[in-house]
Amino acid sequence: MNVTVENILVVVAALPGAYGFACWIRRSVNAQRAARSIRVAHPEEWNSLHWLARRSPWAGIEVLITKGLVSGPLVEEYRARDDYLEKATWVGLLLSAILLLVVFVLKYASTLFG
Repeated sequence: MNVTVENILVVVAALPGAYGFACWIRRSVNAQRAARSIRVAHPEEWNSLHWLARRSPWAGIEVLITKGLVSGPLVEEYRARDDYLEKATWVGLLLSAILLLVVFVLKYASTLFG
């Protein structure tokens, strides 16, 4: 396999992984924004959390939602965005891994037969 073609295929295979990584960062930003809004809207509930849950916005929100202390349109919007970004992260990383595996198999096959 030509080195230029191989490099192009590797870059194309890495693009979904870069998208998955960007979605992971966006998920973290989404949790920070939602935690900031929840801290303002529900300060007693937020302050009643364990200190470790308060340090991680995602964990704090999940604890409050699971206990039923916060609900409403803000939580529904957060959940919808969080679920989408989580799926996009995993799909991007999985697709990138599969494409990189295909590139490596093609490279190995080209060395055997070529």
